[in-house]
Amino acid sequence: MKGTSKTILVPTDFSKVAEYALQHAVRVSNVVKEPISILHIVQSEAQVDEAKQKLSEIIVGVKEKYGIEPNPIVRIGSIFVDIAKVANEINASIVIMGSSTIREMDESRVSWTLKVITSCKVPFVTIQEPPVNKRYDDVVFPIDFTTENREKHEWISYFCDYYLSRFHLIKPNVTDPELLAKIDINMASARKFLDQKGAKYVEYTTPGVKPYDQEILEMAVNIRADLIVLMTTPLDKEGEFVVEPLEQYILANARHIPVMSVNPQ
Repeated sequence: MKGTSKTILVPTDFSKVAEYALQHAVRVSNVVKEPISILHIVQSEAQVDEAKQKLSEIIVGVKEKYGIEPNPIVRIGSIFVDIAKVANEINASIVIMGSSTIREMDESRVSWTLKVITSCKVPFVTIQEPPVNKRYDDVVFPIDFTTENREKHEWISYFCDYYLSRFHLIKPNVTDPELLAKIDINMASARKFLDQKGAKYVEYTTPGVKPYDQEILEMAVNIRADLIVLMTTPLDKEGEFVVEPLEQYILANARHIPVMSVNPQ
């Protein structure tokens, strides 16, 4: 990933949490030296000029405060389609987006944020609060039994190249021999990848008293994690990625901890 022409995409609806997302993007940009593009999607041509004016005001403020001049993008369309399209068009490395609406999500309705996340091949970093730390120094990698879990490993290179991160590999406390064997394979794969990169890492097994998602989040809070990296669930019958309860719970409850969601390729 290093050495390629990439950019950081920040969708905005001009809300407070979108402002927080931009603050996170500025901090990432300062480390990885990638430019920022701010995207606002409107429903009609009549809304374009107002959107451009608002983006212009944001960019002036960012330039004055941080010395960075983001690129403004206004697109007529749908957030469910066009965030992914724009991310592909501008060769985005990641999308950083506010996710306050997840907190109001109920069991019968997947929030728009989750739909947007699973529409895009580019990893999403969703945030709910302003940045706490300047860097992603402590990164939590939950380990499960799926083969797709190993696709997160390429992002180890990203964090090793730019952040010198410490990785916290958390696996569930299971007794089923078949599941345990699959989890151990994924843990061994992550361990090998980290050893090859010369990265620092710690392995954990959850207590197994509460559901895995709750224990991941509790351990992430205790670790004071700067980021949690999740893998979304593979395609369903309609050819779309789905968000399982574990992923949904962590995204909704991470509070100040940003969550990176990686869709299987």
